[in-house]
This record gives sequence, C-alpha cells and structure tokens, in this order.
Amino acid sequence: MLIVCEIWKDEKTEVGPYEFANLPRPGDTVSVPPQSGEGYLHFRVDSVTHRASSAAYPSATYLFVSQAE
Repeated sequence: MLIVCEIWKDEKTEVGPYEFANLPRPGDTVSVPPQSGEGYLHFRVDSVTHRASSAAYPSATYLFVSQAE
C-alpha cells in the first residue's frame, strides 16, 4: 500500500503530492521526480504532519522539507 504525501518547502511553496512505500521520517532524505525535466529533486524531511482526510482534502500526510545538500 502506498502512502500519499503532500510535500511543502514552506507555507506557500508546494513541491507536489507523491506516493511512498514507507512513511518518511524527520531527517530522512526523499527523492522525487521534478514537475518538468529530468532527474530527481532531493529534499531532507524537516517534519511530518498528519490530519484527518476529507473529500476536500484527500491527503492526510504532509511533509515539510528543505533542499538536501
């Protein structure tokens, strides 16, 4: 079962929704394909937030990230 997570760099900058086999934890590095172009974007997970899902907000897991070095 895949876990759908919305990834955000800050309150206004969404990276996108992505699916993971395992829930990333703070400190983990995640690699996701870019919205356009080739290669992968690498981010360090700063925090993970969960909330109840609804029809208006189907994703219940949010990853807040920073650019990995």
